Amino acid sequence: FQVYCDFSGYTDIAIGAAETLGYKLSPNFNRPYFAISIQDFWKRWHISLSNWLTDYVYTPLTKSKVKIKWFYWMLCSLFITFVISGVWHGAAWTFVLWGALHGAYLVLAIATQKQWRKVHERLGLLKRPRLHIRLKIAATFSLVCLAYVFFRANTTADAFYILTHLHTGWTQPF
Repeated sequence: FQVYCDFSGYTDIAIGAAETLGYKLSPNFNRPYFAISIQDFWKRWHISLSNWLTDYVYTPLTKSKVKIKWFYWMLCSLFITFVISGVWHGAAWTFVLWGALHGAYLVLAIATQKQWRKVHERLGLLKRPRLHIRLKIAATFSLVCLAYVFFRANTTADAFYILTHLHTGWTQPF
């Protein structure tokens, strides 16, 4: 929540300052922690950066003359775009891994979309839309928080230490 409050807070200040000068800026965050998928998260989170990366990195990559099937190149372009997003956030491997993880999330989500729909159908989640949405929000939030470990860690060793020790240190309630 600290990352969101920092980003959203300075964006709100910029939007407010621009309005006092007579300029209308578009919103940069749209309740991202209520996203129902990683794709939805990136439509709601840091919208200006996402749009810039789409326009100046992803779209040019997908229009290149690569000699593999377009769908696979689109997925590769998406992954590359998110790795570049990680580098943009900072010149450290933790940011590169954060970007690569989000890129992998998106690639896997797109590549397995039909299979997940079948799983949700078999589990009866499509008949219970409120539960289905809540589970999707929880899953998306969990994946985003997992990636934040890399974003906030000082080193990759620290990030992997945190991830491998998440289950330790819990005390008995009684």
